[in-house]
Order: sequence, then structure tokens, then C-alpha cells
Amino acid sequence: MPLPLIFLMTAVPATEAPTPAGEVPAILDAARAKAKSVMEARTAHIQAGKNTKDFRGDCAKELADLDARLGAEKRPEVRQALLVSKLYHLQLAKLDRTPAFIDQVQKEVPATATVWSLDVPLILELADENAKGWGPYVTEARAKHPDPAIRRHLLFEYFWDRLDAKDEAAWRSANDILQSEFGDTRQAKQAKELLEAELKTAIGRPAPAFSLKALGDAKTTYSLDSFKGRYLLVDFWATWCGPCRVEMPSLHAAWGKFKAKPFDILSLSFDRKVEHIAPFRAQVATPMPWKHAYIENGFQNPISDAYGVKGIPKPLLIGPDGKIVASGGDLRGANLEKTLEKFLGK
Repeated sequence: MPLPLIFLMTAVPATEAPTPAGEVPAILDAARAKAKSVMEARTAHIQAGKNTKDFRGDCAKELADLDARLGAEKRPEVRQALLVSKLYHLQLAKLDRTPAFIDQVQKEVPATATVWSLDVPLILELADENAKGWGPYVTEARAKHPDPAIRRHLLFEYFWDRLDAKDEAAWRSANDILQSEFGDTRQAKQAKELLEAELKTAIGRPAPAFSLKALGDAKTTYSLDSFKGRYLLVDFWATWCGPCRVEMPSLHAAWGKFKAKPFDILSLSFDRKVEHIAPFRAQVATPMPWKHAYIENGFQNPISDAYGVKGIPKPLLIGPDGKIVASGGDLRGANLEKTLEKFLGK
């Protein structure tokens, strides 16, 4: 998305230090400006035919400057802006964040701090990495943040997470708030669209028909009939998708355990170029030794629409009769093996 640079400069006497009220917006605007340049570099990277997952923003200078300022800065409001800006630059550069730094952010930056407006998903990423430590923090921000734009963003993400986890009481409650308090916003409309999409692949419904050429074998075509009488795990994914890559160990473990049973995996790639898949599978940790096909144009493909794919990874388990028997969070991480055991046995 476009990230405009807006510098708000206020003249002050030479002997007077800038106030946090003027300095904090400048810090956040500088981070947005850097993000804009990084996104431009990323676009050039993609246009050159390179894989998105291999791109890293060059933020070395900015990170060094932020560390220097944090070493000298004492004012809490300015430190909050510097800490969140550093967190943001680490994300742009795809660099690891040390536990000590994460603890420092949580200690110094309140859940209701206005500096989170720089990039709300940063809070969610921290919660994904450490749900126990950051879960209450995100809950507080979702309920009490003074910026309604931040609250509705966090509320929508909570709705989507709970919908994926099949936690009906929680997602219904979140959706009720979205529709009643933020009904005219993009997030409320997206929540409605997600519910409609989920209905397309609800448990017990027949899986939508498809016909796809096997990746690397133009003579072979996969369809639902190809897997009749067997359980089929359909895995919508892409090499550029971080959460998809996180699922790889669980998928490989499941394949190793259940491949001798009436079970198949069909991974459907949303990669921008089909050529990006082979190098990923050539890695020792991610051979993905099961069936594959390529979904041209990703989310715009009719098959994606038929399956209600609004985000990836999106796993679905189709039974021997062609009906959907499991989906979402029940097929991710440690839940994948547990769910497969219910249908295929140990």
C-alpha cells in the first residue's frame, strides 16, 4: 500500500529541545518513508523475476541511528516511537528480534500507545511468536486503544483467527462488535466476505470440482475423481508465504506418518512464477514429496474463488466421498497429525 511521507516541522528556538509532540510524528513519518523506499525496491526485485521470499530491505543505517538515539533518549514518549520504529525496521529487513529487545518493547510501550499506528500488525506478530506473553497485551489494545482504527484492525484479525479455529462463540462476538460499532468500515465488510467464503467449504459440504495439470507432468491431470476413495489434504500455499513455510515441518511429518494409508496431499501453489517452486523444494528441509499443481493468478483464479480462499495457507481435508471433513486450524501445526489420526487411525 502507498506510504506517503509527511514531515511536520515546527520551528523552535535554538536553545529549546524539540517537544515529543513534534518529534514522535517525525520518527514515525521517517519510518513510513523508509518503508516506501523498501517497497519500491521490493517491486523492482519482483519485476526482475526474483522470488519475494529472498528480498530483504536495506535498513542498516536506520537501525544504527535508532540504536544511537535510544542510547541517549530519556523521554518516554520519544523512546516509545524509537522502539516501535526499530521493531518496524527489523521487520522490513527480515532480521530477527532478540528476546531482550522484545521484552524491552513490552515494558516501555503501553498497549494503548499511539505509536502502534505505525504498523498495527507488528503487535499481532509479537503475539503469534509468544501468545502467552503478548496475548493479554493484544487483548488490552483491542479493547482499550484510543484509536478506533487500531481497535477495529485488531478486532478483525481476532475475528479471522477465531473463525479459522472454529471458535464460534468468539468469532460471533467479534463480528457483532465489528458490524455494530464499525459497520461502515473495510474490516466489517471483509468480515462478511470471510463468512461467505467459509460457507463455500463448510464441513460436510461437497468439495468444489477442479481440474489441474500436475506440476512438472503435463500428461497428468488432477481432479476430485483422481482421489476418490482416499483422504485428500488440499494445501493452498506459496513459497513467499511466511506462515506457509512455518507449516512445512508439520506437513512433512504428516506425510511420513500417513503416506502408506489411503491419503494424499495436493499442494496448490500461489507463487507468482511456477519457476519459484522447484528451488524451494530442492532444499533439504522442504522436498514436499507429494502431489503438486500450480494455481495461475493465485487469488484471482476461479478455483480459489470456488474454495473461498481469502488468505494462505488454507488447508482442507476432503473425505473419500468428496465431502469436506476438516479445515483451518484443525489442520495446522500439531493439530494436523491429531486430526488425521481421527480419520486414518494411528
